[in-house]
Amino acid sequence: MEYSDVEGFAADAAGEPGARTFLLQLTGPWGRHTYLVEKAQVDALAAGIDHLLSETDDLPDLGITAAPLIEEPPRFRVAQLALGYDEAIGLGMLTISSVAVEDDEITYRLTLHQLAAAARQGAAAVAGGRPPCPKCGLAMDPDGHACPTTNGDLRHHRP
Repeated sequence: MEYSDVEGFAADAAGEPGARTFLLQLTGPWGRHTYLVEKAQVDALAAGIDHLLSETDDLPDLGITAAPLIEEPPRFRVAQLALGYDEAIGLGMLTISSVAVEDDEITYRLTLHQLAAAARQGAAAVAGGRPPCPKCGLAMDPDGHACPTTNGDLRHHRP
């Protein structure tokens, strides 16, 4: 399945740090599609978009902002994201695959402006989480955590 005429693209998180849900959301004349992703997938997508943009001659205006995230149930959990660029038409392509085999792979055609704005939004969402422990780098709750460098117990640590 393929969608063009994307009007909005959000890569963001809903909820409080430590209990957030990361989502991708694309809107257009065909409706709003929301997908559940992992924090690491949003981080990798933002890095991939930055890399893609560094290799194009047509750098987007960085003043454009990403679409706001509207919380709704996701269509499915994302297994894999693939990013590409069609030089002939000057559009990026984001292909989303589900963890469920029966779901179709979906491709969206986006402008470089939409990709750049979503990359900044996604990077900010990833960075806005719980602070890392200065000793081990694992995420800390407001009341600290069981740090492995102090022989802490990681059985109940939330990644």
